[in-house]
Amino acid sequence: MKRKILSLLIFVTLVAPTTFSLAEEGSDAAAEMARKLQDPLANIKALMTDNDINFNTGDDETSYGFQLQPVYAVPFEKQGFNLVNRAVIPILGIAPGGQKPILGEPTDPGSSRIWGLSDSLLQFFFSPRTDSPWKWGVGPMVSLRTRTDRELAGPGWGGGPIGVLVGDIGEHVSTAFIGGHLWGEEDGFSTSMLQPMIFYNLPDAWNIHYNNMITYDWNAESSSNAWTVPLGLAVGKMFALKSGHGIELFAGPYYNVARPDGAADWT
Repeated sequence: MKRKILSLLIFVTLVAPTTFSLAEEGSDAAAEMARKLQDPLANIKALMTDNDINFNTGDDETSYGFQLQPVYAVPFEKQGFNLVNRAVIPILGIAPGGQKPILGEPTDPGSSRIWGLSDSLLQFFFSPRTDSPWKWGVGPMVSLRTRTDRELAGPGWGGGPIGVLVGDIGEHVSTAFIGGHLWGEEDGFSTSMLQPMIFYNLPDAWNIHYNNMITYDWNAESSSNAWTVPLGLAVGKMFALKSGHGIELFAGPYYNVARPDGAADWT
C-alpha cells in the first residue's frame, strides 16, 4: 500500500505544476491570480509543488526533494472568518549522510540514496475577514508519521502553533511571513520555522521573489549546527487558463549561508 501511495504522489508531483482556481467569478487575469497565490490566506484552491535539487549533501552527493502542497480555503462568511487548510507532503531522495528539509537526524553515511515519503505536515489558519491591506491568521500545525523508511523520519507524530501575517507594500510588493514551532516524538524533535515570502511583481504576470524556510533546531549540539538559512531569489510567471484557473511556473537558486551537518550547500 505504501508503494502504491508513493507511486501516485510521485506521478502527481511530476505532472502538476502550481495550479489553482479562484473562488470569485471574473477574477481570471493572470496578474490578479499571481497576487492571490502570493497570499497564504487567500480564498483559493491550489496544488503547489516544490521540486528541489540539493547539491553537496551528506557525502558530497546530490539529494532530491519533491513537495506536494495542497491548499483549500473554506470561507465562513456569517462567522466572519476563513479557514485555510494547507498540507506539506514531502517525497525525498536523500544521499548518504544527507539532511532532510525539515530537520531530523541525517541519514546513515555510506548507505545508498534512499527514496520515499517522509513525515507530512498539516497547517490550519483561522483568519478574520477584513478589508484591511494587512491580515493575519493563527492555528495549529500537526505532523503525521507518514514515512516509508526509518531513514526518512521527520518529526513523527507531533504538533505546535503556527501563524501568518500578510500584506502589500505599495503597488508591486506582496509579503507574507509564516512562523511556527513544531514538537515531535522523534528524538525529542523541537524546531522553530520562519518562512518569509517577498514578491516583487513585474508586468505580464512575472515576478521576482524570495520564498524559503529558515529553521532552528533546539536539540542541536551547537548553535552553529542549529540554523538553516537559505538566501537566493527565484523568478516566476503566471499563465491564465479558462474558467478562472491558472498555472504558475517558477525557478531559482538558494545558497545555505548557515546549515547543519549533512545539509545542502545550495539548492
